[in-house]
Amino acid sequence: MSVGRSPVLGLAASIAVAGLAVALPGDDEAPQDTAVRQTVSLKYRALKNFDSVLPRETWTNVTDRIAIGDGFDVHQQGPLKLRVDTNGDGKLDADVKGNSGYLRLVGKTDDGETFAYGTRFKITGDHYSFAASGAMCGKLNGISIQVIDQNNNGIYNDFGQDALVVGRAKGATFLSRVVNADGELFQIELSEDGSELSYEPFEGETATLDMTGSHDSRGKLVSAVISNRGGEHHFNVARERGAMQVPAGDYRFVFGFLKKGEETAQVRTGKMGPLKLAAGSEREVEWGGPVVAEFDYDVRDETITVRPNVAFYGSAGEEYHTFKPDAKSPKIIVSDKKSRKIYLEGRFGGC
Repeated sequence: MSVGRSPVLGLAASIAVAGLAVALPGDDEAPQDTAVRQTVSLKYRALKNFDSVLPRETWTNVTDRIAIGDGFDVHQQGPLKLRVDTNGDGKLDADVKGNSGYLRLVGKTDDGETFAYGTRFKITGDHYSFAASGAMCGKLNGISIQVIDQNNNGIYNDFGQDALVVGRAKGATFLSRVVNADGELFQIELSEDGSELSYEPFEGETATLDMTGSHDSRGKLVSAVISNRGGEHHFNVARERGAMQVPAGDYRFVFGFLKKGEETAQVRTGKMGPLKLAAGSEREVEWGGPVVAEFDYDVRDETITVRPNVAFYGSAGEEYHTFKPDAKSPKIIVSDKKSRKIYLEGRFGGC
């Protein structure tokens, strides 16, 4: 039995199964003086074409109200229409029609301050759900950053829950207490409304981690997020080629995203062990190919039944999943181990 190549992974591997062979497919402003604590302002930008890759994208069910600021009334009229109060005056004034949509909401905080909130909508089951579609934008030591309300509660300083994009990267990490901006580490604080960011140089012990140099895949590594044991430090180490400086400590790989053309795949921890980064250490992780598949199967006479519980693991134990478009998981080919004669082939849909 063999498995052909995945367009996203571009990886190859093999497994022996009951006499059959299984093969798997293979910013530009000058930095400010960072000797003392700096404070900068961030401004909100609604993003109709939201394209950041979030480590934990969250869709919140829409009931009768979107609980951001003083709130926005909503009313679902049938399976494919949602009426929304976009300015918080209690009157339904805009529609979301079909399976998805976008609206810019403008409301007031409890303190009477006006705010904007870009919102994506989609059908989840028989109800609409919403997610943030905007970011608080500014610069940290001259490097562009975006803070995204990943948990959709209107608060921007939920460290470890909200999301952060640094520089021109598409992949976001969880909002971190320490940020690597152009190779330098900074300790940050953020106001609840996300409008004010303060930062100063990080003074703790550091280590370097390289998860790009030895990653084996033909797909582009858009995101590779690591989080420390305490849940305060988070980094997208795929943001730039080569090693990245991070605070020393014990980390684990929590999220990855690969893209090749229209093909995408996500990556999760799977069987990958902890990443122990001692002070002053340098570590390079070899991961990606070769990939192996694990699944249940039955052989009865000349019939082979493969159950759709396939799991794809990379060389460091990371697990590849959610292949898109649908039914574009790596192809499974059943063949004779000696003659290489192919008996059947197919993919698991919806992986």
